[in-house]
Amino acid sequence: MRTINGFLCALLVLAVFFAPACSKPQPKAEEAIPELKSLAQDLLGNLEQIDAAMADNIAKHANKFGTEAEIRELLAATATVHPAILTSCYVDAKGILKYLEPAKYKESEGADISKQEHIVALLKDQKPFLSTAFRAVEGFATVVLGQPLFDAKQKFVGALVLTLDTSALPKLVMEKNAVPDNYELWAMEPNGMTVCDQDKEEIGLNILSDPLYQPFESLRVLAKKIGESPNGEGVYSFKAAGTETVVEKKATWDTISMHGREWRVVLVSKEK
Repeated sequence: MRTINGFLCALLVLAVFFAPACSKPQPKAEEAIPELKSLAQDLLGNLEQIDAAMADNIAKHANKFGTEAEIRELLAATATVHPAILTSCYVDAKGILKYLEPAKYKESEGADISKQEHIVALLKDQKPFLSTAFRAVEGFATVVLGQPLFDAKQKFVGALVLTLDTSALPKLVMEKNAVPDNYELWAMEPNGMTVCDQDKEEIGLNILSDPLYQPFESLRVLAKKIGESPNGEGVYSFKAAGTETVVEKKATWDTISMHGREWRVVLVSKEK
């Protein structure tokens, strides 16, 4: 009996000794920091997916660009290959926006867009392109991907052009990588032009010169630095995505390129 009692007492002492340690709250695992280079490559991967789908559909419809019905079949097939596509357009060899899908933008058909920077380059070089951000004749700010079209005799007959909702691209990347809500992802060209942003209203605005950014000197200073270097980090103050609340943010950036155009991809976290 004494042996049993002694054993029970020993168990009680051990329980008392270890109880505080067991009851202490365990430290939370540190929040995983997103890998910017991976996110930037995922963003580029979305653009490349769209570009490859364009080329694939053009190949499937090769030599079938002679009638409106044939061209509209190509446009319809391409319009749904990625969720960021807004419109699928046929621009003829004179720079006229001749046909586009979906039908709700039909009123823009016939517009002369031959003076747009990327169309000028297309008509001259007849090469695939990624445009800068601009306001399309359909009425929204966009970036476009385009590829030239040639007939059976390899004569240039126009281009397949896709307008993109580049506010959708960072959302797709963030969701795929389960990035925490206190992070934002956007992209600008080295000249300060915003080409990709979760806030759709900022696409097509130049951070260095647009009035929206004039009250935020730290952002303009950092944007200049971002434009001058392919990668780096810094801090600035601006509105939290989708709000009017000004917060301090920490930014890191990297560079992707496509069809000769560079994007600085910026990952931002709100300072606590």
